[in-house]
Amino acid sequence: MEGTRILVTGFGPFEDVTENVTEAVAPALGYPFRILDVAFRAVDEFLESLDPGSFDVLLALGHDKRAEKVRIETVGRNRIGERPDVRGEVHGPGPIDPRGPNQIAASLWRAPELLQETDRWVPSTDAGGYLCGYMLYRSLQAFPDKLVGFLHLPPAVAVGVTMQVDRIKEILSLAISDSPFAQPPVGS
Repeated sequence: MEGTRILVTGFGPFEDVTENVTEAVAPALGYPFRILDVAFRAVDEFLESLDPGSFDVLLALGHDKRAEKVRIETVGRNRIGERPDVRGEVHGPGPIDPRGPNQIAASLWRAPELLQETDRWVPSTDAGGYLCGYMLYRSLQAFPDKLVGFLHLPPAVAVGVTMQVDRIKEILSLAISDSPFAQPPVGS
């Protein structure tokens, strides 16, 4: 992973989740990170502000209060539910982008080991119809030439922050090991 520029995002509190585990995990990973409001406009503004030349990998993290292990989201789906974000905005129900494809494969999860359930993670094909699914789909649309992935994290009471950081680093190591970004720059 040396030489690979990884950018991580997490989310703040929402609904009855007063302590979003991603707020603790994102900085603990040791990469540049941003914590976003759980708001459609916050996601859009963040993605629009990103310089594609400033990162190789975009790893978004979300909180799943029912999860017992890390969930690797393998598909961004073009659908959004009718739940309001923390700013009261509703974008559904319906497609995220009426002109977009029904789904886009997450580009970061190409390693076959990541598509098999283990005692540490489970692959998933549904990031949900709220901000997590929105973030994944919009990120894949915005950066088709980058490695983009989304992980849903269990609450810290189910799996501690340090253990989650270790699992995410293992997942990233597997994900990036076969990417073009894993090679040292030419001339080094």
